Parts: sequence; C-alpha cells; structure tokens
Amino acid sequence: MKNKLLSALAVLSFLAFTGCSDDDSSDNFNGVNGDTAKRYITKVVATANEESLQTETLIVTYNADGTVNTASDGTETNLFSYEGGELTTITGSGDNLIVNDVMNTVYDGYEVGEVLEYDNAGNPTKLRLFERDYDGSIYASYTATITYDAKPNPYFYTLEAAGIIDVLDNVELNFSMTPQAEEIVLAKKLLPVNNPSKVIIRDEDTNEVTGQVTAVYQYNSDNYPVIVEITEKDRYNDIYTYTAAYTYKQ
Repeated sequence: MKNKLLSALAVLSFLAFTGCSDDDSSDNFNGVNGDTAKRYITKVVATANEESLQTETLIVTYNADGTVNTASDGTETNLFSYEGGELTTITGSGDNLIVNDVMNTVYDGYEVGEVLEYDNAGNPTKLRLFERDYDGSIYASYTATITYDAKPNPYFYTLEAAGIIDVLDNVELNFSMTPQAEEIVLAKKLLPVNNPSKVIIRDEDTNEVTGQVTAVYQYNSDNYPVIVEITEKDRYNDIYTYTAAYTYKQ
C-alpha cells in the first residue's frame, strides 16, 4: 500500500510551476514568496491512520558544503555526485527518491498529460490527466484543479541543494525530445512556488468528481510546514487520512 500513502502526500508536495525556458526558478520562487528563509528537509514521516497502511519515511543527508549527499526511504538509497558545484550523477537503487519516486505516484494511477491553466504566481491550477489501457491507448481523461496556500513550497531549497533546480532551469521546452528529456520537461512543468493544499479530480466527460485530496498544515515561523493532516477521498468514496511531519536542517 506504499503508493496509496505516498500519492496523497505527493499531490500536495510536488505539483509545480513553469514559465519560459529561460526563466530562473530561484528568481521566480523568491519573486512570489519574498525574502523566504532557506530551509532544507532532513526527514518527512508520513503515517496513515488506517492500520492496513504503513508509515513511510524520506531521509535526506547533506555534505559539508550544503549539497545533498543521500536520499533514502529506508529501502532504497540515492547517492548524489557533483563536479564543479554541479550535479553530475544520481546513483543507487530505485529512482530519484526526491523527485521521480514521488512524481510517479502523484495521482496513483493517473498519467499527467498537460497543464491547462496557471495562476498569476505561475502555479498550475488545472491539469489534464489520463488513464491508459494495457496496450497504451487512452481510455479516460480527467482534469485536476489545484489550490494553494500562500506559503513557499517546502521542497524547493532541498531540490536546489541537490542540483535539480539548476538541471530544470537548463531545460528547453521547444526541442525535439527524447523519452528521457520528455521526463525532465514534465518535471520542469511540475515544481511549485507555493504549497498545494487541495486537489479535485473530475472526469473530463461527465464532470463527476472522482477524487479529492485536502491538506491542513501547521506552519512554523518561517512559513514552512511542520505537520500536515491529509484527507483523501477516492473515486469509490473511500476516505483515507494521513499525517506527515517535516524536519529541517538546523
């Protein structure tokens, strides 16, 4: 049940903004959030309130120069390597645990198709989602509507310390994409300046609500979340609740 637990947390953590290909993500982030303190995540512990669902933990360690050294979920570990201050490789078991493992479970079965609308801050407020059949053909389309707290994305500076923000800033959005490049472009389009607090998913044909995730955060004095209570309602009207606790580097 790992995906079920991560999916709700991921929806509210890794939705993101995009702009022109030459935009600087840090400038955009600071322009929206002002003189925000830089806080770096060391641990996120997500606990499901249902006994059948397990607790999941993300642990991030740092080098002496402030760059990310490792990211681990207790089973898989990534090692980040740098040269000249720039990210060169991410090695170890599994996908990139800070980005890919979460992005892959953002909608727990849905595929993100395209961003339809943005708010004035650059956050996506409406996405098109797909479900595919075993042969790869699309058999259902959905829209996701997202609202945000006027607080900074708590993962932004952790991604910056991992060198990932620089990688995304170098992405060109108008070139002929290889499959790997296409994944990077999607990540470029999915990284928030603000903290998502609600997602509503509707069937694109019937407008029926098929899923909803709502989060209520407790913030510290720097406007970073320390606790979040998440409620997820799926297409079958089953309700799941989760609690996540954030710890930052001192």
